Amino acid sequence: MVGILIATHGGFAEGLLSAVELIAGKQEKVETVGLYHGDGVDEFEGKITAAMDKLDDGDGVLIFVDILGGTPSNTVMRCFSKKDNIKAIAGMNMAMVVQAVMMRDGMDLDSLCAECVEVGNQPPILLHDMYADMVKQQSQNTEEDEI
Repeated sequence: MVGILIATHGGFAEGLLSAVELIAGKQEKVETVGLYHGDGVDEFEGKITAAMDKLDDGDGVLIFVDILGGTPSNTVMRCFSKKDNIKAIAGMNMAMVVQAVMMRDGMDLDSLCAECVEVGNQPPILLHDMYADMVKQQSQNTEEDEI
């Protein structure tokens, strides 16, 4: 089973995993690492490396980071030279992580990464516009029923 690592600024990783587990249940082989005020870059890199080692049982590790160019993503990029069989996605969202935990059993690392990127490429939806369209459609259906 592909291991999953979520590395973010602050407690975002822990909060995201908590929300994902609310939907998908308690997860095995998932670790979070947060970068907090006062953390040194070397210390943070050590935590990332230790988590990758713990998670990889031969199927690889898929890493999610919050922002491209931030310390978590830059640190993960440095780790590519230390370990094989890892993939990383910057700019993650909850839907991507839910997809990862739900689909990783029986999927290889490359396929899982591609699935998560596809989910992440879905455009945002303006709920207020969706609601207005629903109300408009309901009104039109009511008018047709009256005729």
